[in-house]
Amino acid sequence: MGFMEHLDALRAHLWRSVVVIFVLMLGLFSQKTWVFDTVLLGPKNPDFVSYRWLCSLGQALGQGQTWCVEAMPLQLVNLDLTGQLMQHLYVSFFGAVVLGFPYLVWETWRFLSPALRDREFYAARRLLLAVMLLFFGGCAFGYFVLAPMSILFLSNYSVSSQVINTVSLGSFVSTLTMTVLTAGVIFELPVLAYFLGLVGLINAPWMRRNRRYAVVANMVLAALLTPSDIGGMLILAIPMILLYEMAIWVVAASARSKESSIDPSPDDTTSNHDHEST
Repeated sequence: MGFMEHLDALRAHLWRSVVVIFVLMLGLFSQKTWVFDTVLLGPKNPDFVSYRWLCSLGQALGQGQTWCVEAMPLQLVNLDLTGQLMQHLYVSFFGAVVLGFPYLVWETWRFLSPALRDREFYAARRLLLAVMLLFFGGCAFGYFVLAPMSILFLSNYSVSSQVINTVSLGSFVSTLTMTVLTAGVIFELPVLAYFLGLVGLINAPWMRRNRRYAVVANMVLAALLTPSDIGGMLILAIPMILLYEMAIWVVAASARSKESSIDPSPDDTTSNHDHEST
C-alpha cells in the first residue's frame, strides 16, 4: 500500500471509532440521573459499597467501627453558569471512551496488524484480551478502591475547623475520572513490560534485582494517597506489587519465547495480513 492508501485506511478506522464513541456518549448523556447520582457521585456518599466493604473488613480484623465511614463532610457546588452542562458532556465522553475501549483497541489492531510478520501477528493477537482485561481491571480498582480512599482522605483533611470543604463539581469530577483512567493505564504495566522485554530494554533478572526499590516506591505512593493507616496503605500497595511481579513473569516468558523461536524465513519478512476492505 502507498502512503495515501494508508491514510485512507487510517481515516476509515478513525471514523468508525468516532461513530462508536459518539453513540455511546449519546446513550450515557441520556442516562444523566444514573450516571451522576449512582456512578459518579457514589464515592461521596457514606453508604458507598467500598466504604461498606472497608467497614466489614475492619470489623473482621477486630477494629470495631474504626474503619466505618459515618459521614462525608463534602459539599459540591457549581461555580459556572455552563458548568453543569459542560461536566455532563465531559462525563458522557469519558464514560464512552472507557466503555468503547475494546472497540478502540480492535480498530487500532486492524490498522497495525498488516505491518506485522506472521509470528508477530499471532503473538500480538493473544495480547488483545489481556490489554482489555487489564484496563477494565485497573479502572475497577481505581473506582472502587483508589478513588474512594482518596476522596475519603481529602474530604476529611482540614487545616482548621474554620474551613469547610465546599468543592467545585469540576474538581470532584476531574479527580475521580483521572484517578480511574490513571489506574486503568497503570494496570497495563505487564503488557508494556512484555514489549520492552521483546526489544531488549528490560529483562527479568534486572527487574528481580530492583524488586526492593519497586516495593518501596509502591509503599510510598500508597502512603501518599491514603490516610496514615497501615490497612489502607496495604490495600493500595499490594495490587501494585502484584502487578510488578506479574510483569517480571511476563518478561521472563517473553524472553523464553524469543530464545526458542527460529529465525524468520525470507518470505516471512513481509506481512500477509491486508487491511480489510472498507
